[in-house]
Amino acid sequence: MKSILLFVFVLIGTSATYSNAINGSTLMDFNDEVFSFTIKPAITSDYITIETNSKIKQSLVIKIIDNSGFIRVEKELHLNRQIDVSEFKKGSYLIKIYSGNNMAVQRFYKGRDGVHVK
Repeated sequence: MKSILLFVFVLIGTSATYSNAINGSTLMDFNDEVFSFTIKPAITSDYITIETNSKIKQSLVIKIIDNSGFIRVEKELHLNRQIDVSEFKKGSYLIKIYSGNNMAVQRFYKGRDGVHVK
């Protein structure tokens, strides 16, 4: 009896795998979207805006880290994805964004653009 049940389970498992292979979907297809974001503008003196993939509708947890490794901001963003950085000192900062089980890192610079036009 055990051998018959084992055979049935193996048969069901292989037929399910075979039908998924025919349809072109595997378990890896469900997680092929890569989480990414952009910071606009990358050089700022007032505000930064975070733009993510259009499919990401959930809230984001952000951390802004300065050059010494100190976390300057840690908060959860929902629909308003604009952050005030006017109180920060000049310099480059890392921003880590967590969305569910995904994490991405970008860099922005607080201060004026270093290019002078005469």
